[in-house]
Amino acid sequence: MIIIWLQSSHFDPESIYTLSSEVNKGILYIFGVGFELFHLFQFGILYFLLVVAYLSFGKLNNKIETILLIVSLTYGMIDEMHQMFVPFRSFSFTDLFKDSIGVFVAAYFIHKSYFRDKDSRLGMFLSEIERISKKNTENIPY
Repeated sequence: MIIIWLQSSHFDPESIYTLSSEVNKGILYIFGVGFELFHLFQFGILYFLLVVAYLSFGKLNNKIETILLIVSLTYGMIDEMHQMFVPFRSFSFTDLFKDSIGVFVAAYFIHKSYFRDKDSRLGMFLSEIERISKKNTENIPY
């Protein structure tokens, strides 16, 4: 969350102006598309990391998935509102939509892998995190 906050806090339009005179326009368009797609990835990664953090404490269920989904989506909204106060940035419903798509896509794949496709790489990874954390908590004397 801190990395997303810091990344969205900085934007220097002068850097784009300098690049536009030195770099081919086609390459700039490719970078532009990449930056726009980054919204999908960064909030999908946020949801994934929240799931991994939760799995280190307990089993995942539909209620917890919903809570983590809401936390990720809410953080996307907070980040967009935060950008209203950053010079050269603004609140964007389009960006909020892209953030949400990233969260929902990650949630779909995680849910599918954790509950149905446990033999997939992602399913095995999530199960292993859960197993390791359970093993570690069993050794703690209370």
